[in-house]
Amino acid sequence: MKFYTTAVFVLAFSIAVSQVLPTWKKGFLDIHHINTGSGNSTFIIFPDGTTLLVDAGDTQRNQSAKNPLKIAPQFPADSVTAAQCIAFYIKKILPTVQHLDYTVITHFHGDHFGTISPNSKTSTKGNYKLSGITEVNEYLPITNLFDRNYPSYNFPLDILKNNYDSTSFKNYLQFILSETTQRKLKVASIIPGSSIQLVPVIGQKLLPEFKIRNLAANGKIWSGEGESSISILPNQIEKKDFNENPLSIALKITYGDFDYFTGGDLTGLHGLGLPSWFDMETPLSKVVGKVEALSLNHHGVRDATNEAFLKATDPQVIVQQSWSSNHPGEEVLHRIISPYLGRSKRDIFATYVHPETIVTYGRWLTDNYKAIEGHIAIRVSPGGKEFFVHVIDDRTMDLKIKQTFGPYPTSK
Repeated sequence: MKFYTTAVFVLAFSIAVSQVLPTWKKGFLDIHHINTGSGNSTFIIFPDGTTLLVDAGDTQRNQSAKNPLKIAPQFPADSVTAAQCIAFYIKKILPTVQHLDYTVITHFHGDHFGTISPNSKTSTKGNYKLSGITEVNEYLPITNLFDRNYPSYNFPLDILKNNYDSTSFKNYLQFILSETTQRKLKVASIIPGSSIQLVPVIGQKLLPEFKIRNLAANGKIWSGEGESSISILPNQIEKKDFNENPLSIALKITYGDFDYFTGGDLTGLHGLGLPSWFDMETPLSKVVGKVEALSLNHHGVRDATNEAFLKATDPQVIVQQSWSSNHPGEEVLHRIISPYLGRSKRDIFATYVHPETIVTYGRWLTDNYKAIEGHIAIRVSPGGKEFFVHVIDDRTMDLKIKQTFGPYPTSK
C-alpha cells in the first residue's frame, strides 16, 4: 500500500473535490508545459518560489503550399496570443507573481522565442515588436534572460552577418538593447556544465537538494565532471550545414530523488550524410543520467530521441510539446512505446496531437498515450519523494483538471 505524506494527501484530496489545479505552495516543484498551439513554453516554479520560463514560442501559423503540415489551433482561442495565454496561466497558478526571475530561450526558432509578422504590434516599452518572449515581457517583466550565445552570436556561424531569420532575430536583439538600456534587464549565455547560473533566489541556502545543471548549449555538453564542458562541433561550419536545433540549451532539474530533462530541439539523428555533430543526443547520453520525467527533444520529430538517449534517461513520464502534424515522428513513437529500451512501460502525455496524426498512427498512438491534448503539469512533492501529472483543460482559462495520474515514486 502506498502511504502519502500529509501535504501530498491534502493536495490529492483537494484536486478530487475542486477539479481546479490548486495554486503552487512552498516546498513543491512545479513544471507546467503550457499549450498555446504555437510552440514550446515551460513554466517552472522552484520549491522556494523562484520562477523560470523555458521558451515562449509563437510560430507563424500561415502555411504555404510548399509546407502543407497542419498546425494546431490557437489555444484557448484565436483572439488570445501565445504570450497572453502563457502570462495568464502563470498568474493563475502563482497569483503573487510580479516578474520572471529567469527566462531561457533554448534556440532561435519562432516556435521557441516568437515570430514577427507584419501584424505584430509594437511594444509600449521600446522600439520592438511583440511576439513570444518579447510579448511575455509586457505582462511579466523578465529579470534575467539566458540564451545560447549572447552577446556575439557568432558560433558556430555568425548569424548576424549571415542574416539568419533576420526579422525575428533582429527584433529579439532590439528587445535586448532596449530592455538592458531602459530597465537593466540582465542577459547572459548559458554556460554548459554550470550549476550556478539558475539557482533559487528566495531560499537558496534552504534548498541543498535542489539543483539545475546546464547540460548543453551552443554545441557544447557537460563533461560529466565539475563545471567543465566539451565541444561537439568543429570551430567553424559551412553555412549550408548550419542548423539551430543541435545548438539548443538542455537543462537537468534535480529535486531530491526527482530528475527532469528538457532540451529544446536537440537532435540525435546520425548517418544519411549528416555531419557527425548533428547527433548531440548520443554524447549527451553519457552524462545525462536517468530521469523521472522529460520533455521530448524537438517535439518528438523523427531526428531526435534516439535509442542511446532514451536508454540513458529511461523516464517514467514523457511530455511531448507538440503543435504540428509531424509530431511525433513514427520512428520516435515506436521507440518511446517500446518495452525493450529501458523500462517496459512509460506514461506519455502530449500537449496536442493533430487528428491527421492520430489517423495515421492509429492504436500505436492512442493505446499508449495517456493524453493527447492539454496543459501538462508535473507537481513534485516536498523533498522530491513523489510526483503527480495533471492534464489541464487548454480550451478555457480556469485551469480545470481533466485527468490526474500518480503518485509516481522517485528513486536514485
